[in-house]
Amino acid sequence: MGNSASALPYTIGKESHAADRPNSYGFSIHAGERKSDQQPVTVFKGEKSVMVKTPLTSAGTSSFASAGKHHSLQDPATTQFLPALHHFKKCKTLIHPYILSVYATLDTDYPDKKDPTASRTNAESLMESNPNSLLSTDKLLTTGDLIIVTEKVMPLEEYLNLLENDAEMTDSQRADCVAWGIYNLIQAVHFLHNTAKVSHGNLIPEAIYVTPGGDFKLFGFYILTPIGTISEASGSTVTGPTEHFRHFEQYVTPEQYRSPERKEGRYEAISTSPVHVIDSYSFGVLMSEIYRHLGAGTSSLLPNKLEKACMRLQTASLARPRILPLSKCPIFASKHVQAQKFMDEIATQSVEDKISFWKSLPDLFSQKVLSSRAVKHKVLPLLRRTVQTLTSVDVGMTQEISKRECLALLPTLFTTATIHLTKDEFQSHLEPIVEILFKVNDRAIRGAMLGKISMLVQYLDAPSLNRVVFEPMCSGFTDSSAPLRELTLKSAIVLVSYLTQPNLEKLTRYLVRLQSDPEDSIRTNTVIFIGKVAPSLSDIARSKLILPAFMRAMTDGFVPCRLAGLKAICASSSLFDEKKLASEVLPAIAPSLVDASSEVRDAAMKAVDDLLIVLRQYSETMRQEEAKQRSAVASASASQSFANGGGTGLGNPVVDAALSTSVPAPKSSSSSYLYGLSSWASSKLTSSAQATEVVNKASTNETFVQPNNMELAPGYGTGMKFEPMPNGHSSVSSFSNLNLQDAGVVGNASAGWSDDDFDDIDSKPKINSNNVSKSLMNSFAADADDDFMSQFDSKATIRPRATVSKSSKLQVPSSLAAGANRRQKEPTMTLRKEEKVKPSIRKLNLDDDPIGDGWDDF
Repeated sequence: MGNSASALPYTIGKESHAADRPNSYGFSIHAGERKSDQQPVTVFKGEKSVMVKTPLTSAGTSSFASAGKHHSLQDPATTQFLPALHHFKKCKTLIHPYILSVYATLDTDYPDKKDPTASRTNAESLMESNPNSLLSTDKLLTTGDLIIVTEKVMPLEEYLNLLENDAEMTDSQRADCVAWGIYNLIQAVHFLHNTAKVSHGNLIPEAIYVTPGGDFKLFGFYILTPIGTISEASGSTVTGPTEHFRHFEQYVTPEQYRSPERKEGRYEAISTSPVHVIDSYSFGVLMSEIYRHLGAGTSSLLPNKLEKACMRLQTASLARPRILPLSKCPIFASKHVQAQKFMDEIATQSVEDKISFWKSLPDLFSQKVLSSRAVKHKVLPLLRRTVQTLTSVDVGMTQEISKRECLALLPTLFTTATIHLTKDEFQSHLEPIVEILFKVNDRAIRGAMLGKISMLVQYLDAPSLNRVVFEPMCSGFTDSSAPLRELTLKSAIVLVSYLTQPNLEKLTRYLVRLQSDPEDSIRTNTVIFIGKVAPSLSDIARSKLILPAFMRAMTDGFVPCRLAGLKAICASSSLFDEKKLASEVLPAIAPSLVDASSEVRDAAMKAVDDLLIVLRQYSETMRQEEAKQRSAVASASASQSFANGGGTGLGNPVVDAALSTSVPAPKSSSSSYLYGLSSWASSKLTSSAQATEVVNKASTNETFVQPNNMELAPGYGTGMKFEPMPNGHSSVSSFSNLNLQDAGVVGNASAGWSDDDFDDIDSKPKINSNNVSKSLMNSFAADADDDFMSQFDSKATIRPRATVSKSSKLQVPSSLAAGANRRQKEPTMTLRKEEKVKPSIRKLNLDDDPIGDGWDDF
């Protein structure tokens, strides 16, 4: 007992229509959905505690007409509860396409369905005796709810208002929709009369609900009753209408829908009449009420073709006609009604008729024969169910006729879905169908689905495309049918940007295999495909796939394949770096320059020209970068020189002064040498470009050799620090490029050093004809000014340039010795050795000649 609505496999949403609306009989309407698949449903919910206290007089006015008043309620026990309970029990026993489908019912007071009425005999449950005498309400629990779950519907009045406010519909289309609804009611009432042998007794607008697809569904079985004599299994007979009907019909049914015999209480006359008598009268009134609404599209007038029929149905005589013959009226012969009928009877139609109908649907849509609501909520679900039916049985696709039907409806299915469904609706409704169709082992259906991939990528998300589309379609790459392999290849191109990295790797493996396909067109299309897919591949996959694939294509025996390979290389050139273009791509193209086909040769020439343009641009960029680097190095060196020397960049203020003023020629031989050196430096530094060149050369090539463990201070003569060459090699002295004219000793043998002074630097000192040693140390030591070097203010950093052996002999670097020997061998660089004895070089006093030569004290 208690509230156990959570036991239902449905969720109950918010209330859309209140329980106190006219002729609701205590039931409110809620939106709901099925828990398993979120399918929308409608839930009718009645609170028994409220129903048992609410008299039926509050539900006595129809929302469609003001006419008709109920009798005053004399019996306090005559409330909404018993009619609602009667409806709750009867609605789940009646099943027909045009009777509202009930999915589940629940009385929360009796969740196990063991209520006291379950033990009553069939006659008692059928006849529903007078509640005042035989079935008192105190025998039933009235604290819970009555819950009825049905297919998704809306009340008739709401549907007519929707038609009225639909600006896209014409009156003719509205009239067709209403005509189809009335046809549904005719079929439903005929079922009650002819098959169930009962009379509805309450055919009013509030008893009719409409599906989203536009089908009218009959409901509201509050006073459902048999008519006539009914035989029981025990042999007894009872006569209808029932006591329940006789007691409640005057309170449940509005006055205008009650036939004259009901108003007069002639129930015995009704019991001897055909079962349709009381419903025929109500049906005539109902049609007039429906067409009175503006949404019916007839300007609130009954169609001329129905006027006579309605008059006959509302006659006072009990010889009223049956309702079924009314379905032959011409208003039910429109294309809309015929199309709706065919869809409802699709299961009984022949396959050929169904194929013709599927093919005709696009024309019906273009002519707007079927409304958009009917297409979305009825046609599309029907197409989905048909596909599922055809593909659910393994032997279904083995029959040629089934294949034909499936192929006939596929274009209509996807075209209709793209027009009438949103992306989310397409995803939820058609993704299962797409998955089923791709798994069907039939080439014709697979080909049809491959042709729809460009549309599917617009409506399915990336995970669905990978799982539902790509994985099943990969079997087409290895199919024995060449057309299917080629179609699979062409269709896969649109999926590339949506594929995950593992699926991209999988695709590349299939592409490599297809390059060996026996079909020339497939190999050619594979190369084109690789060229298009290359930008989407990862760097690793790209390096492994594209260049080998293009090289393989350029050696293919099929001329279009070779052309495709060359064009693909040009289109993908931006994916290769310049070094790879020069070292791998151009050599791969080279054989095609002499191909047997002129087309291939022309394409190869064009490819080479295009790649050379790229390489020339890259070379020019490299040249500019090199120039920038040299300029940056020179600027950095010059900045450092100014910081160290503060002058022209030589790093020696005395030399800077010598560059800006003329220096008189010295008189002595030693001063003559220094004067020559100063003149040479001045001439070499007259322009900034020349000075920069000297700096560069000095910074990379200066190395001096001093005898007796003496070395030059860094930056001697230029103001630059000289760094050792990489890899442990000593730099070659810049003075090796000087001649005697630079030193100012041409024509004066005693003005400076000769190249021959370094020839035997590792051997014992040579003695000239005057027995004077040529050692530089001895020449400086023999001079009178021994304190020359001691007068420098500071000492520069000494960087070792040569090593001295234990025998106190100066070790000359091999590069310098080799350079000296090479110069000696070259006649243009060799000077004739002077036989005259050179006088000893006199050390200058700092006051006599202020040029610092960079030598340190020994």
